[in-house]
Amino acid sequence: MTTVLFADRDGTAFGPLGARIVPALLPLAGVPVLEHALEALVRAGRRSALLVVSSRAPEIERRFGKGIRWGIALEIVRREDGETTGDVLRRLEPRLDGETIVVRGDVGIHAALHEFLRKVDDVRGPIVAGLLGGRPAGVWRLLPGALKKKDFPREPGAAEWTADADYAALPLTEGPVLLADVASYHRADRAAAGAAPALSDRATVDGGAELQGGTTVAEEAVVLSEARLSAVSVLPRTAIPPGLALENAVVSGNLVVDASTGATSLLTDRLPAAERSAEKSASSSSNRGLGLVVLALSFPLWPVAAIWSAIANAGHARRPVTLSGNAPGGGRAAFSTFRFETAIPVLRDLPLLFAVVSGRLALSGVTPLPPAEEAGLREPWEKVRNEAPVGVLSLAQLAAPASAPPEVARLVDSFWARTRTPLLGRALSALFSSRAWTASRAWNPDVLREEGKS
Repeated sequence: MTTVLFADRDGTAFGPLGARIVPALLPLAGVPVLEHALEALVRAGRRSALLVVSSRAPEIERRFGKGIRWGIALEIVRREDGETTGDVLRRLEPRLDGETIVVRGDVGIHAALHEFLRKVDDVRGPIVAGLLGGRPAGVWRLLPGALKKKDFPREPGAAEWTADADYAALPLTEGPVLLADVASYHRADRAAAGAAPALSDRATVDGGAELQGGTTVAEEAVVLSEARLSAVSVLPRTAIPPGLALENAVVSGNLVVDASTGATSLLTDRLPAAERSAEKSASSSSNRGLGLVVLALSFPLWPVAAIWSAIANAGHARRPVTLSGNAPGGGRAAFSTFRFETAIPVLRDLPLLFAVVSGRLALSGVTPLPPAEEAGLREPWEKVRNEAPVGVLSLAQLAAPASAPPEVARLVDSFWARTRTPLLGRALSALFSSRAWTASRAWNPDVLREEGKS
């Protein structure tokens, strides 16, 4: 028996949200929907599958690899432009061994898979379709030679998502909410979460954040202190800034989608008002004095950083950089410095302490950027960072997901520029954590999970 798992939806049905995340990676209770499908297949005894993906295949391949982590062998098959589901199956027909189970892995059918597989042997017919309320559930069984010119729908919200009269029907009672659009996704996510908030094992939520029922936080997402979320789905590689209140929404990066209406807005539309009081100069004597103290305390680390970097980079221990720093009279000015050639944050950024002593950087502020990148910030919300000094320590560096796109770090910087939440406690906490002393590691789907971990 062959299992063909489809994860080839392009996200069009989800509007702007679909451009940011592949439907197969939409998290339910913090776990990608395709991962739920893989686990359901493994529980049913399926140990291999052909995984059909579209032009956005790299996103899925990076997350799931060869399936080793879940105990299933995945072989990637690309759907060509213009091919229907039926076309793909007919192209694969020489590789289909006996009966074939076809599963839509990107619509949320996993909760009904076990029931379908348990009952399908009792239903006669060349093609058996699982049905939910008289409509396709997204799972079929095919007997050899049954394909011919038949096709199978892709989008649960499309007109063609209807039951074919030529298929034998298998009504299912354990019916999930199919992921047809943003509203149905949000309902399904809330149902998966239950009454309490649901967090991925790879999510980070500050202790001061308030998460209410129906809220989910996906992997590589961060919710910062004093944020208040009610029935909010936080998608991967997203950071919810401190003090922000959201309700009944789906959030990805800077995009907020109202779960009821589909209306879109930006997290940065909720930026606090600008402070009217004058701020102390980043080059103040107190800031320089503190920088001098920190620099003195850091001296034992300098030979470690130099030797480590030289060994790791064939004798090239330093990398020259030009950054946009704080100008003496206010504003920004470019300056040149260097970083150590290491991915360990604490060691890499030691030379920036000289810029604190000289007044080019503050100890804490927004993230230092190269001048070209700073000049390329065009949106008004991006320029809010100019209201704060540039610092060696920034909230974005300390808290934003390492895997997140630059947009996420910029929005965290903008919120920090308006709120100025203290960073000393977070910085000290980070100093004694792995985040400060190890290079960020990408998710490896082909490494087996340890017992009790993911």
